[in-house]
Amino acid sequence: MPATPLQSLLKGLLICALLLVLPVKASGPVQSAEADLQQQLADLRRQQQQLEAQSTELEEQLEALGNSPLVYQVLQQQRANLPRLDAQPDLSEALAELRLREFALSQQLRLTRAQDEDISHLLLQQQHLQQQRKLLISLQQEQIELLETTQHLKQDIDERLFWIPSNPPMTLGWWQQLPGNFVQLGKNLDDYLAQPEEFSPRWSLFLLLAIPALALLIWRKKIRAYLDQLNDQASAVAEVPVSPWLTSQALALNFGQLLPLPLALLALAQLLQPPSESSFALADALVALALSGLVVSLVHQLIKPSGLAEQLLNWSPDTLAHLRSFIAPLGWLLIPASFILAILEKQYLMLPEDPLGPLILIALGLLLAEQFGRLMWRLPPLYSSPLLHWLITLPLVTLPLTLATITSLGYYYSGLQLTTQLLATLYLLVAWVITEATLYKIIHQTTARLAHERELEEEQLRLVTEQAGSGEEMALTTSPLPRLEVDQIHQQSLRLARFLLLIGFGSLFYWVWSDLFTVFSYLDTLNLPFSINDLLLAAFILVFTLFLAGNLPGLLEILVLSRLQLQQGSAYAITSLLNYAITATGLVLVLATLGVSWDKLQWLIAALSVGLGFGLQEIFANFISGLILLFERPVRIGDVVTLGNLSGRVRQIRIRATIITDFDRRDIIVPNKNFITGQLVNWSLADTVTRIIVKVGVAYGSDLDKTREILLEAAQVNERALTDPAPQVLFLEFGDSTLNHELRLHVKELSDRNPAIDEINRFIDRRFKEEGIEVAFRQLDIHLRNSEGVEKLVAVKTPN
Repeated sequence: MPATPLQSLLKGLLICALLLVLPVKASGPVQSAEADLQQQLADLRRQQQQLEAQSTELEEQLEALGNSPLVYQVLQQQRANLPRLDAQPDLSEALAELRLREFALSQQLRLTRAQDEDISHLLLQQQHLQQQRKLLISLQQEQIELLETTQHLKQDIDERLFWIPSNPPMTLGWWQQLPGNFVQLGKNLDDYLAQPEEFSPRWSLFLLLAIPALALLIWRKKIRAYLDQLNDQASAVAEVPVSPWLTSQALALNFGQLLPLPLALLALAQLLQPPSESSFALADALVALALSGLVVSLVHQLIKPSGLAEQLLNWSPDTLAHLRSFIAPLGWLLIPASFILAILEKQYLMLPEDPLGPLILIALGLLLAEQFGRLMWRLPPLYSSPLLHWLITLPLVTLPLTLATITSLGYYYSGLQLTTQLLATLYLLVAWVITEATLYKIIHQTTARLAHERELEEEQLRLVTEQAGSGEEMALTTSPLPRLEVDQIHQQSLRLARFLLLIGFGSLFYWVWSDLFTVFSYLDTLNLPFSINDLLLAAFILVFTLFLAGNLPGLLEILVLSRLQLQQGSAYAITSLLNYAITATGLVLVLATLGVSWDKLQWLIAALSVGLGFGLQEIFANFISGLILLFERPVRIGDVVTLGNLSGRVRQIRIRATIITDFDRRDIIVPNKNFITGQLVNWSLADTVTRIIVKVGVAYGSDLDKTREILLEAAQVNERALTDPAPQVLFLEFGDSTLNHELRLHVKELSDRNPAIDEINRFIDRRFKEEGIEVAFRQLDIHLRNSEGVEKLVAVKTPN
């Protein structure tokens, strides 16, 4: 279909726009660009060959040097000669621009052919552009291969550097040479600082950090006044649970009050950015100084007398005193040490001649070990668990000691790497403790609200009980349904919150230590059916499974089940089935992680099922019966049942047996199989309405119509008796001495049976006395005859 004039005009305007935005170069510049691409491609291929040769040369040098102290310097020199990974240009935009030029040129060719003009020069340009595109694609592939090779070689060098000493060990000779080494260090530092230093300032980041720092500095008095106001509010409501929002606001204000100086240091660091990674790392040192100063100042602000930890977080004064004695000496060493170590960490080639850094590392490690040990010894067991307390204390003490030990043995470079991660871990632990305290407030408020709601329910139940009276089953039937106590929900929720924090901060810890995980890659080469990483992952899955299965009821009770109108016993069935599913899934995942695949696992399960099925037949039968009870739900938590000669309320359904509380408040353990194979009466499964039969016998000669009227009246005036089904009075038989009647009526709840019988019997007795109707006794005529044959009649009345 030929194009309309309007379509031709629009197409021409589009092509003109492309030609203006992406002008097609002349053949000379196009050929020049093609030559540049060929040169870049040749350079990349040459770098790739040099890297391969460097890798081979490195292996030869390491084999020749063996355990020589020069190995560290050789590796660091090879690492410094590697191409920078961030220095390679991104060719995607250039390739996209080239494709647009090809499109514009093809459109120009189409128009030129339509006008019968010479197109030879355009065809030549098109060939050059196609050649450039091929070169760019080849260049991009070579760049990717070069980056992969560089990254692999860098990882290999880092792995080797971590496991070799960078400095001589601290023997007696090292200490004798220490004064001379300090003199030489001063000379090297003077020579280094005398050289002109170039910086690459980042003005946008500088303004982004400097403006908030200036604003917070101006508003500092207002922040202080508002913080005092929040503290006064917290003191005024000491007997009322403090709102979590109040705690969050106070924490944010404390944090903002300390931010101006760290933000100013970070802004200054953006102006002192070095042009290369090997330059003097003053910017990195300022960042480390700002971070360590902020953390130490924040902790000191929180734990000071009458601070946030005491006013809102309700930490004990003894704990705060121990923390203050811990943070004071730590801050004096941590802040300057982080600044100096950040500078020394970038001077890889100068590390073997550095006498100051190893001493700082050893002092920092010993101080951290001593302070952590003393603090954890004085504090009460964390989370009320002595085992967990010592499991946390052990790495807090051994890691700093390990740092000091390996530094003294000459592994100064390894110690620097560990120190960076150790300080980051310390900062994360501070954030963890503060976040956990805030979550504790939220959980405390939630459980307090739940406790208040339960108090209202119990008050209503108590009022109903007082109005209902007492009976044989009242103590049983008016007791609340089995459910988790508020304290238990609170504790389970706390454990779950802590475990979720463990997952979140564990991920952050993994990110912090991920740079050093590569040095342990050689562990995966061991001849084992699973690697160390698989073992750690399996342990994590197992712990997570047990923790989640053990604390799931409290989490569901707070978040979901307490807000739903569930049927009786549904909450327990849901949590039990989820516990079974989580445990089974977790065990399968653990075995799969350790190399036991499902095709092997299913045969193992089949073999175990057959073997255990014969040996533990009854236990397996009870287990399957328990699952049937939870799925089919013929019996629920809270149901009143009769099983044989046993009656009571179901309190708990476990994996093997069910616990029933009888009328005497005895807990009776019944195997689950009895509920499936035996005859079971569930008084409250589908309908709690039950029928009551009151038997009454009146004397011969009584007014039967009046008797029927009184019995019906007794049912009609009773509040517990239902009108549908309607009460019935039946004259069933002529007894030996009574006219036997039955009053049949229905009550709504099982707890109404005995109180209703009591009330109806009292009403019938009162009305019969008023109407003169006699409740007859069973009478026997006994004829006695003496030895003379004289008979005497004795009337004996027996109770009916």
